[in-house]
Amino acid sequence: MKKALTIAGSDPSGGAGIQADLRSFMIAGVHGASVITCITAQNTIGVRDIYRLPLQIIESQIDVVVEDLEPKEVKTGMLYDAGVTGLVAKKIEEYGLRAVVDPVMFSTSGDPLSRKLVEGLKKYLIPLAFILTPNIREAKEIIGREITDAKNACREIHEMGAENVLIKGGHLDKEAKDLFFDGKSFREFSLPKLNRKAHGSGCTYSALITAFLAKGMDVVAAIEKAKRCEWVMIQHGYKPGKGMDIVNQGGIVHGIPPIESDKMKVWLELQKEMDELLSILTPNIIPEVGSNFAYAMPNATDIRDVCSSGRIMKNGARTKIDFGKSKHVASIILESMKKDSSKRCAINIRYSPKIVELCKKAGLSIGNFDREKEPPGVSTMEWGTRTTVKKLEKVPDVIWDSGGMGKEAMVRIIGESPKDVVEKLKKIVEKKRCSSKKLGN
Repeated sequence: MKKALTIAGSDPSGGAGIQADLRSFMIAGVHGASVITCITAQNTIGVRDIYRLPLQIIESQIDVVVEDLEPKEVKTGMLYDAGVTGLVAKKIEEYGLRAVVDPVMFSTSGDPLSRKLVEGLKKYLIPLAFILTPNIREAKEIIGREITDAKNACREIHEMGAENVLIKGGHLDKEAKDLFFDGKSFREFSLPKLNRKAHGSGCTYSALITAFLAKGMDVVAAIEKAKRCEWVMIQHGYKPGKGMDIVNQGGIVHGIPPIESDKMKVWLELQKEMDELLSILTPNIIPEVGSNFAYAMPNATDIRDVCSSGRIMKNGARTKIDFGKSKHVASIILESMKKDSSKRCAINIRYSPKIVELCKKAGLSIGNFDREKEPPGVSTMEWGTRTTVKKLEKVPDVIWDSGGMGKEAMVRIIGESPKDVVEKLKKIVEKKRCSSKKLGN
């Protein structure tokens, strides 16, 4: 297994510092080793106290770990002062480690986590950094003035010796944009901004970059994947205490946005509606085989062009959102798009006569097919959808069938977008509430 080392402070609340780094390493699939520089008394509200370990203890930790595990990549976090920074730089150079330097100066809550650190960074560590990952506030401290042009700030920091520079939040707008500079060219990494602060986000991002570098990725690929992973981890953040959310490294089980920008838009739109869908998709309307929520790219022609939630089971379990996973629902969408290219989204739910009746009461257009009439050697979903659309001369909101030998009966809700499909499902659930009867009875 690949290995990575973090040299940082300890956060007893478990949200940031080496605790966040080690979880990030594990999720990324590398073995994580750690060297503690400072013991902090902090939580999700703020920082109360900091104790810097003696330099001899910090050095001894580095020596025993590197001599035994021989990691090639190291991530530095909270170094606190110039003394620790100088020592860590000396050991990085001594052991020939590739360093991802996160110049931690403030906690997410805004509390200072350093003392006279900047000069030590400039003198000792920045010249050794394979990549330096400051946020806007940290970059401002490094160059010593307000940042009006992120590109100029990247150039200036690069001239201090860092091989690569990544300024997080490089453009202060509605998107979470980071600006990367390798000394020759610039590159932006952007995802929609999430309206939440997450304790440990900076630690997690730089730790993921370190892990992906350890796994052999080049620096651009490592940043790209780290950003997509961290975005999902922040989105699925949770509040363990009385203060802010912390990053949920386990949130990655829900999948990460694809690299391709056109696929990313589809993935994000489906992901955006997932929480709303799960809040109304109760077990009594989920089929035995599970539900699939899927959304196709414009002009999709193949299952690989369709993004799906994977199966959502009655117990709430589901797989990662990804492309090319749901043959059943994807086939319905692809066949529907042949008639109406706007019908790019669908979900399957449990069939019962009562559910079909509620669909009608919700004002949804309905069609159905009979599996007993299915010709041999055809795809049921393609044939059933095509037959229904041909009979109605349009793509209805709902297509149902009453099943067949070894085939579970099913209702499929079809719409133009994930939001459209969720709104249709809401109407059905609302009619159920109004009737004060359980769906399926």
